Amino acid sequence: MTDHLLTEVREDGVMVATLNRPETLNSLSGEMGTALIEAVKFASESDEVRAFVLTGAGRGFCSGADTRAMISRGSGEGGPTRHQRMDRRGGSFYLAEAMAECDVPIIGAINGAAAGGGFGIALCCDVRFVAESARMGTIFIQRGVAADYGMSYWLPRLLGPAKAFEVAYEGNMMQPDRLLELGLANRVYADEELMEATLAYAAKIAAGPPLAYTGLRRLLMRSDNMPMHDFLEYEWTVQQDILRTEDCAEGFRAFAERRTPNFTGH
Repeated sequence: MTDHLLTEVREDGVMVATLNRPETLNSLSGEMGTALIEAVKFASESDEVRAFVLTGAGRGFCSGADTRAMISRGSGEGGPTRHQRMDRRGGSFYLAEAMAECDVPIIGAINGAAAGGGFGIALCCDVRFVAESARMGTIFIQRGVAADYGMSYWLPRLLGPAKAFEVAYEGNMMQPDRLLELGLANRVYADEELMEATLAYAAKIAAGPPLAYTGLRRLLMRSDNMPMHDFLEYEWTVQQDILRTEDCAEGFRAFAERRTPNFTGH
């Protein structure tokens, strides 16, 4: 166990994970990354969790890599070869993969700076609610590195290639109005309202049909990665599976009876 990540599963089915190194604006440690991977996998596999909220403690969301650890690595003789440096999988890969494969919606409550790897992690969230004081940006190129934590995968999907190149090449921190303009922020809230609004949104999802949300998330995640014919077949298959669930029957019954449905995940 580590105190670098705090987790809570609420009674409404929302799991909240808080990056907890406020003294470093929640820079990424190995313990934090491992704990977050485990938390995301738990949320994905647990019937008690229907939505996952990720936020940061203190003034920051996540400031990216722990620069002290990065500096101490050095690049002297006897280290990894060029091929090894470029080919190895690390925590960045496994966290971005876990978030992409998670079977519950992931909502980011971006309460402060999300820079470098922290920006990549924010992009791995399905939806991003941003505080007025928050800033987000790649900054990778300013540190002499390229990208990690899925940033170079999600940025062109969210912005299109031209804008993705522009944002990545400039490496600037962006304010909420710019993030809204680009579509990198879904909503912006006053700092003191961010968590309340995020938890209310997550609770609404948690009250919905969990199997349908899982199916929908899988479809949206795969929509860019399959030929159209194959994807439409996959979409039809997922929909047929959902149509056979008790939740689907309950949804139609509730509509006919003009009442709120009670979705159980069956």
